[in-house]
Parts: sequence; C-alpha cells; structure tokens
Amino acid sequence: MKNYSLIAILTLCLGLTACGPDIFYIPIDNKLGSAQPLSKTEDTIRVIVPERITQYVAKARSDDSDWLEATNTGLYIGLAKLSTEENFQALGYQLTDTGRLSGGGGASKSIKWLDSQGNSQEATTKGGKPNVIAMVDSGVLKTYDKTYTWQVPISTDPITGQPNMWDTQGQTVTMNLIYYKIKIVRPIGKDNPLFTCNNSSLSTNFCTYSQDNPSTYETIFEGYGTMNTNAKMQAYIENHLSSSVLYQYPTLLGKKRIFQISQPFFEVTKVTDAPTN
Repeated sequence: MKNYSLIAILTLCLGLTACGPDIFYIPIDNKLGSAQPLSKTEDTIRVIVPERITQYVAKARSDDSDWLEATNTGLYIGLAKLSTEENFQALGYQLTDTGRLSGGGGASKSIKWLDSQGNSQEATTKGGKPNVIAMVDSGVLKTYDKTYTWQVPISTDPITGQPNMWDTQGQTVTMNLIYYKIKIVRPIGKDNPLFTCNNSSLSTNFCTYSQDNPSTYETIFEGYGTMNTNAKMQAYIENHLSSSVLYQYPTLLGKKRIFQISQPFFEVTKVTDAPTN
C-alpha cells in the first residue's frame, strides 16, 4: 500500500455506509462473568485490540500484492474498537484512550456517534487511568458466493395486459461472515500487563494485547456476534455488530437474534431467542 495509511482509510470508511437486505438479523451469544459488574460512576474503560493488527498494518504499508486484503482485515479490528467505544459512551459508561491515534495518555476527548434514530450525538470522555479493560476482536470467518434469483415478465396478454410469460434472472454476490467479540475484564493487580498500552505506529497507536490469559483478570462480560453480509464498508458492519452485542447491556444474555433495519445507523425491530437446532 504505497500512498495510504490505515488511519486514512479508517477516516474514509467512517464517512461511508453500505446497505444489505431491508431487514436482517445478527445472532449473538452473551454471558456474564463472576466479576463485579460495570459501574457508570466508579469504572473507567479502555478498549484494546489484538497485537496482530500490527501485522496487517505493516502489510498494508508495503508494496506486496496482498496489501489491500491486509488493509481490510486491519479495518475490521480498528473499527471494532471505535464502534465499541461509541456504544459504551451511548450507554453512559466512562472511557479513556478513545478514538483514532488514541495511545495510552489518558486524555479526555470528544466522542461522536449516531443514536438509534440516526441523530448525531457528542460527549466528552472521562479520560485518566483505566481500571477496566475491554478486549475486542473482529474479522472474516468465511467468504462465499450466494445467488439471488427473481422473475421478470417478458410477455403480456394483449387483451388483459397481464404478464403471461416470465424469465428467471439472477445475480451472484460475494458474501462475508464477519465476527465480533468482546471480553470486559477487571485485571488483577496494579502492575497487570493489561494496563500497559503497548501502542506503536504499526498499531496505529491503538493499545494492544498480545494474548488472552484468563488467570490475570476477572471477567465481567463476554459477547459474540456474527453478520452475513455483502456490504463492503467495515464501519457499517462493525457498528451493527457491536451495537447488537451490547444492545441493552448488560441485560440481554444467552443466544439471541437481533433483527434490524438495513441503514447507516443501528435500529432494532425485534429480539428473539435463537433456534435450538
């Protein structure tokens, strides 16, 4: 990738949307851990991403033939972080080290998001040192082709004007199954490695974690969601995935289906239990 940085494309994607079907659903699987629940007044959350984002950024900045694939993979992770922060802020929780080029300085920052009615909202994050960490990850589970077919009239009755002959037409589109997962934890000990930002140019200054070691923290919440879509904009996808998993946090638990209207902002039409088969 010769002339663009991942952050530049992040900025571009945040201003774009893509549309899939009119109504679709996102299956989620959420569960509470045994740690003390999140507090809107006592806790400050830092959202961090897996260290492997540095591999994708390095590839995206190279002249290798697969730079675009690496860029897209990195965007899923980076936009998962940004969308998660927006959802936490909308829910009323305190955040630090937010946004692009966030680093670990603990600065209080402006944060913007779209509410469920598509209205722009803005607030100022608390900043400071975190005592809660949210580890997020996202990517493509599989890619496959799907063909949609429909009937088109090719002849009409000369008397009634009604169609009497039809032709089947179709279009094959490339679909992606995208996953989003989040684990909200309370690190054990003030010197816990999870409190170390581990940011760099190759992480686009996002704080990263190298491995998930359950012995170093207590779990507050785990969430997981997937989305089958032919949408191309990662910002659209991550907004809908993170909003689904964190919908009505922390009360929506177990395996559910979040039905939505396809549009730039997240809007739920209904929630059902997931099929057992």
